Amino acid sequence: MPERRRAWIWGAGIVGVAVMATAGFFLSRPGPLGFRGNIRGSSLVIDESSPLPVLHQALRESDPRALAVFQHRLATAQEEAKAALSDADAEQWIETLGCLRTGYLKFSPPARATAAVVACRILERFTPEPAPANWLAALGPVHDILSASMADGDSNVRFIALGELARFWVWMPGRSLTPVEEDALGRWKESLHRPVIRCLASSDVRTRIGAIACLGSLPIDSACVAALPYLDDPQSVDVRRQTLVSFAQRPSLMTEEMLLKRLHDVDPSIRDTAAAVLKARGLTQEQISLGGLLVSPNPAQRASVIALIKDRTDIDPIVWLLQLSHDPDETVRLEAVEALAHKTSSVSIRRRLAELATSDRSAAVRQAAGRFIPSAEETTASLPPLPGSSILNPKAN
Repeated sequence: MPERRRAWIWGAGIVGVAVMATAGFFLSRPGPLGFRGNIRGSSLVIDESSPLPVLHQALRESDPRALAVFQHRLATAQEEAKAALSDADAEQWIETLGCLRTGYLKFSPPARATAAVVACRILERFTPEPAPANWLAALGPVHDILSASMADGDSNVRFIALGELARFWVWMPGRSLTPVEEDALGRWKESLHRPVIRCLASSDVRTRIGAIACLGSLPIDSACVAALPYLDDPQSVDVRRQTLVSFAQRPSLMTEEMLLKRLHDVDPSIRDTAAAVLKARGLTQEQISLGGLLVSPNPAQRASVIALIKDRTDIDPIVWLLQLSHDPDETVRLEAVEALAHKTSSVSIRRRLAELATSDRSAAVRQAAGRFIPSAEETTASLPPLPGSSILNPKAN
């Protein structure tokens, strides 16, 4: 298991993803965001001048004024955020996270979204080197807040939390990790992966978009492959577009064939995006056009490829023709058989024609292929002489 954990820690090659909205809005405004959360003891002044124990107590009581104070501090102290935390500062931030976790559920939805952002900004404070030795204590509260946010009944809270988590798939504290710390960080990331997968199956479009963008930032192929079927999401153009954008630079996951099929999407923006990705991968316009015909939902268009490629020398037409010989439409397979019949010097073609002649579900295709199957004399190759055979050492008469 340690190797698996390290995969979650040391992953590289993050793909840039386009998230339709970000949580930056919640950090950019200095004052309270009109929260309607529980405010207990409202006669108590809660502002930037309030001592830390008072602010912590207010967080535990779900007072949005205290949340706004920490939001403002994290948004404005940019230079301070670049400096390594002292042990004492780390203890205070960990206590803040614990208080935030305690009061989280009684906040209003906008405040819960901001709480997720604040929690992640606090965790980022452990990034500069050298990170304090107690950094592990920050993971628990952040995990609980993000998990609760991704399961929130408000779609905006879920979306914001997914956007925040996306930045932490390859996050590490600013220190060399011991094996125990590596394992703990790997388990933390794995445990947050599960609620992302649940969000991926949400009936809410915005939540699906957030989950796809979040998984698109995850550099472990096996952990993010669940997002790829949403390239064909029948309900939302935005979901399909997000999948295209999130996996555009990952050809091992989103293949050229998958992109070519999107050239026939009902939405023109999806078609344009798919074509742009294919061009970025080095395909010429002619290749894109031919490939688009090859995977067209219209059988007549698929059949039209045969005449365009069967005599080409700059590409290998055999690969294309063999694929078309598996086409679900009988007419396309018949035309593919006719084209393959002129290239029977290839072993793969002779084998495919024999398969079609004996097992194709269409009698017309079986009959057509049968006419082009080479005779037994043509297809039977003589075995080489065995070691010790007299053929190798002929005797004189």
